[in-house]
Amino acid sequence: MRLCDICGSEEAIYTNYMTGASLCANCLKNSIKRRAWSVMKKELRPGDKVMVAHSGGKDSSLALLLTKEFSDEMREFDLKVISVTLDEGTLYRRSSIELARKLAERLRVKHLTIQMREILGFSLEDLRLAIPKGWKRNACTYCGVLRRQIMNAVAREIGATVLVTGHNLDDLVQTSIMNLVRGDANALVKTIIHERKYEEGLVPRVRPLRYVYEREIASLVVALGIPAHLGKCPMAQGMRIGMRREIDFIEDSNPGAKLRAFLFLENLSSKMKVDVNLRKCSLCGEPTTSDICKACQLRKEASHLIGIEDKNIRLDSLKALKDSTFQS
Repeated sequence: MRLCDICGSEEAIYTNYMTGASLCANCLKNSIKRRAWSVMKKELRPGDKVMVAHSGGKDSSLALLLTKEFSDEMREFDLKVISVTLDEGTLYRRSSIELARKLAERLRVKHLTIQMREILGFSLEDLRLAIPKGWKRNACTYCGVLRRQIMNAVAREIGATVLVTGHNLDDLVQTSIMNLVRGDANALVKTIIHERKYEEGLVPRVRPLRYVYEREIASLVVALGIPAHLGKCPMAQGMRIGMRREIDFIEDSNPGAKLRAFLFLENLSSKMKVDVNLRKCSLCGEPTTSDICKACQLRKEASHLIGIEDKNIRLDSLKALKDSTFQS
């Protein structure tokens, strides 16, 4: 048994390959907590109503736990925290929803489950079954765009002032390099730099795990017995899969490469200007940079594939939640 190199008294469960130090669960949590709280102290404001996008996976579950602990210990911020899970209607999500509820109950955080079918008129499973062989897009592409729009709309409708997500260092490096490959400078800057400003209809995001490796999160979640789904979504496809594999290969041979790359891109992005003019989508009214938002384009396409009438995003079921969501 190897003892923790920090405290010297508990069994080590994780090795930091950049420093060679082995950490016990408590010291690993303290390390992650320092990094996560540094982001929260910078980006959260007193009186914030915080909605945590809680899928039930390891990343969002740890983000919820750390946000709740921050709220409990940093009383001067006077935060109100709620956990919200979007049920896309897949078997994968069905199992993680129960874990999300279990963790929220343990933390005494109010938890809501929102049904994709109620918002869009179809589930992701409906769409997956309807996509013909050789189609130009996979279910993962539709899910990513539609899920982001729904979670933003939910946060806005229930009165949240900020949306916390579980995106970790690995996620952000992958997305950033994908944006570089696509030559999308605006998307690169928006991925990395999050200024606390209220744009029309967009709820500000906070990513407390932005400097935390995915393997650190997985190790801590297992060690602490946090209720969370550890696997990857089986529908995940596309460029990200190959990008993850290549970046992981570089990290294995050059420990710390992901963090160095992200800090470099963070510094570079701070010197770049984002040229984005938001307006309302002519179909759904949600914020977009074009006349018709990408979510509406994909929703219409998905509805056609499934064979149902296309309808705009439905928020009526959420309006009743606005006055009571953050009271308890």
